[in-house]
Amino acid sequence: MNHFFKASILAATLFSTSVWAATTGNLVLRGNVPAILSIEITAEAVATELDLSTSQTDLKVASVEERSNSNSGYQVSVSSLNSGSLVRAGGSESINYTMKYNGAAVDLSAGSSFNNPAAASVTANKDVTISYTGQDFDTLVAGNYEDTVTFTISAN
Repeated sequence: MNHFFKASILAATLFSTSVWAATTGNLVLRGNVPAILSIEITAEAVATELDLSTSQTDLKVASVEERSNSNSGYQVSVSSLNSGSLVRAGGSESINYTMKYNGAAVDLSAGSSFNNPAAASVTANKDVTISYTGQDFDTLVAGNYEDTVTFTISAN
């Protein structure tokens, strides 16, 4: 009977091992990187103190910092409130100017877009320059001449 008992325990152990056979389970690990999309304009002091009597060529008026980690790239759009003219506050007199963004011409009458198609983390600093023909103050009406230029960054 002792052998029968031992054999029964051995058989039970062998059969129960198959009941406890290996199984699998999954562990999901996940993290998230939030989207970064920002633009910061740093104006040069000269931007609000333009000498309108002296012609300027590629005068640096601002620096722009673009930041993006978009997985589809990004674009920067540039537009002018007065279509590329410094207009006298309270009047209609104007002085035309041109602009470059990072050395590329900006179409201020229709707006321009600059595309960065890279799916990457980017921090880029770019210069904004303007050019205009100086005017004799005897030919201009007194007042402040200004324009507002808007820079917009968006994911592709």
